[in-house]
Amino acid sequence: MVRVETVQPLAGYRLKIRFNDGLEGVYPVEPEKRGGVFLRLTNPEIFNAVRINADFGCVEWPGGIDLCPEAMHRTMTGVESEVELDAAAALREAPKTQ
Repeated sequence: MVRVETVQPLAGYRLKIRFNDGLEGVYPVEPEKRGGVFLRLTNPEIFNAVRINADFGCVEWPGGIDLCPEAMHRTMTGVESEVELDAAAALREAPKTQ
């Protein structure tokens, strides 16, 4: 199970992250693109209050805003785009049923 071990807020709504498997990098949160409750993160006080949820290993902010560590990890490793491409190819190659 992928878990976030350390998190540090950076300028530009980015997070410096280290996962329990050793992967480290910068994750762009992009609250404007996410919309909804994530727009609250455009407030620097709220964004900088990021912490790690000890139970789930995810990053979270006050008000119940959180990010899935597995999704963050996939984005940072580029695996997400490969998975999406594989899924799209599988749909194109799936035999038609009648």
